Amino acid sequence: MLKASTRIAIAVTIGALTSVTIAATTTPADTIRSRQQELKDLGASFKTVRDQLRVSSSDMAAIKTAGADIKAKAEAMHAWFPKGTGSEVGIKTGAKPEIWTDAATFDQKRKDFVAAAGKFADLTASGDKAAIAAGVGPLGGSCKGCHDNFRLKED
Repeated sequence: MLKASTRIAIAVTIGALTSVTIAATTTPADTIRSRQQELKDLGASFKTVRDQLRVSSSDMAAIKTAGADIKAKAEAMHAWFPKGTGSEVGIKTGAKPEIWTDAATFDQKRKDFVAAAGKFADLTASGDKAAIAAGVGPLGGSCKGCHDNFRLKED
């Protein structure tokens, strides 16, 4: 079994490589598909944290890895929404046109998420379950800040 620090390093490296993969995609459709997968993976990391906080004997290594992954994905997100990767491509996407028509606000919300993800990663690295649990709300709030204005409601 890998040490927690090794797993965290691997997760961060994968996150960084994934952002390079998204940036290197050749078509808008590829970018949308990559973005959608990254967002699903980000959601899975959130779920890992929430699930682990619900059990009495939490796997702190899993929480630390998820926290590092959330931070890495937040930092990579700047490359996930280039112009021309909205619904005009013909692929179902939850991205609203406001991402590009109000890019300054979207970018500020993304930066807020990056900051919250960094703070949350620090909390997960501490191993303090109570502090981590308290940090879930602010992190979720920073996600909601984007979703409210820049993501289509799911059916």
